[in-house]
Amino acid sequence: MNFLKRQGPNAKYILTVCTGSWILSSTGLLDGKRATTNKEMFKVIKEDTKDLPITWIAKARWVATEDKKIWSSSGITAGKLVGMDLAYAFLEYITGKGPSEASAGLLEMMVNGEGDDPFAAKNGLV
Repeated sequence: MNFLKRQGPNAKYILTVCTGSWILSSTGLLDGKRATTNKEMFKVIKEDTKDLPITWIAKARWVATEDKKIWSSSGITAGKLVGMDLAYAFLEYITGKGPSEASAGLLEMMVNGEGDDPFAAKNGLV
């Protein structure tokens, strides 16, 4: 935690996968921001952090903060491989559509957008 608290404010980007956003929430780096997390743990995490000024987004495969500095994904797969939906969105933000689409094609990946999250309904969150 101390490392995140010290380095986070100076980091160009911070990406979390699954319940990593829960860990990040305890550093204050998500205060006043939007984030998502694993849907099976969503209610537990939202309850645990209810006194923190974080807007938890239930129906999201990934969420980027308004300033695009912090990116969180909903599950370890976020659709495919480790954080692939988040990775695709982040790559598109950094490099543009061309490289991200080429990467998705190479991986034969079906891309899920930020709100393409069937797990929110499955876990009774929406």
